Amino acid sequence: MSLVGANALYSYTPGLDDGADGALNTIIAQCEPYLARLLGWRETTVGQSASWDSAARTFYLDGPSVTDPRMLQLPVTPVTAITSIHDDALWGYGSAYLVASGDYTLVGEDGQVWIDPDGGHAWSTGKRNLKVICTAGYSPATAPESLKEAILRYCAHVYTLRKGGHGRRTASAGGNSATFDLPPVPDDVRRMLLPFRCPSQWLS
Repeated sequence: MSLVGANALYSYTPGLDDGADGALNTIIAQCEPYLARLLGWRETTVGQSASWDSAARTFYLDGPSVTDPRMLQLPVTPVTAITSIHDDALWGYGSAYLVASGDYTLVGEDGQVWIDPDGGHAWSTGKRNLKVICTAGYSPATAPESLKEAILRYCAHVYTLRKGGHGRRTASAGGNSATFDLPPVPDDVRRMLLPFRCPSQWLS
């Protein structure tokens, strides 16, 4: 689900007549997965586009933070709920290796899971020992306005370039169709996106 809609994009594309929803929605549908991947999000189902939509996600992690063994850093933010965490060196992740939910606390905005001071578990450090099933991502209602602003600015940038014929990769004269490459993200939009990059992603 897109975090922004064509109705919001009109104000970023001066002079555009009403009725261009189809073209604008096409641009949004292309730009959002591109930006999501840039920020470190991946597809929720193999073969789909990258998505920051709020959804169930499964991560296999090697172990806790090197700076504090109580803290498990998840690769995305925000994380809104933990379904389960298994800690199993044999990668079976059966019920015997389920970490009790009372042993840890989720700090969702940072994508961190902390063992409570009185928790009875310690994160192990083996390769892929930890299987985390959680809900993470944004919905149109929960996405920060500054993130939506960055998306709209980039979509307007793409629309302006396409209107001028820039970025065209292929074209067919008969059907008046064209395929476009997405341009690099402008510096001002990149700076707006920086606070929303996932912990797994470096965005300079």
